[in-house]
Amino acid sequence: MNNERSHPGKRLRKQSRGSVDAGTIGTAIAPLAALWAGQSSLRPVSAASMRGIRAKAVRLGLTPELFAARAGEAVATVARAISDARDPGRRLPIFLLAGSDRDAVYGLESALALADGSRRIVVGLCGAKARPEHGSASGAWDRLESASRVERYRIPNMREAAHFRAGLDEVALVIDALGGAPSSVAPSTPLLAAIDLLRRARTAGVPCLAVNGPTGLDPESGARRRGAPGADVSVLFHRPLTAHQSAASKRLLGEVLVAPIGIPAEADALAG
Repeated sequence: MNNERSHPGKRLRKQSRGSVDAGTIGTAIAPLAALWAGQSSLRPVSAASMRGIRAKAVRLGLTPELFAARAGEAVATVARAISDARDPGRRLPIFLLAGSDRDAVYGLESALALADGSRRIVVGLCGAKARPEHGSASGAWDRLESASRVERYRIPNMREAAHFRAGLDEVALVIDALGGAPSSVAPSTPLLAAIDLLRRARTAGVPCLAVNGPTGLDPESGARRRGAPGADVSVLFHRPLTAHQSAASKRLLGEVLVAPIGIPAEADALAG
């Protein structure tokens, strides 16, 4: 049984490894890019259209829980490929930063999927409350309590975030599961703390994997928030998004993988 800890100190610290360059990351994810090429080649849709596709898929029997589990497994598959390229001996942990809204569930489900391996998974909940505010994300957070090799922490502010800074260069991979906040809304204190950790990790050369797009990139408009840390690889689900097609968006996204999650063709008006 693992419990939440408020002062992790040096728990991220392990023997340091060199950073992975773009070529190494590209090689690591190449098999998945080839496997999922069909999804990546689909016509991009708006974030609103993608929500409509998901809603219709639910009406056709794809439950939100199954959707989240499949998305989480896809993220975990990419995370394993990148972290193993950086640290084949699996001595370094994966550090996941999750928000409190609905989209956080995909990152938390990926932590559950990763927990079946030998690598430590450190999860930081970046929110003002003790649990994610959305029901599905909250349920995934609770299940992580009994997952093997998973450590949960709350990061509500800069003071708590400071406990992670010293070990940031000694993790295999950072996963950004914070969600792309609208550019018109001021970031919350927990989100600012998470952005600070992401920027420091990227500066240290640690690969960053973004779930459904990196924080600071508005999924509705494609607007970029000043100071957005960006990612080396972004995992999207089912279809590319139109908001991600600009040159500025692509710089933040890094390499893009679009994972299939079993949405039936009947739910997608553009299919076929």
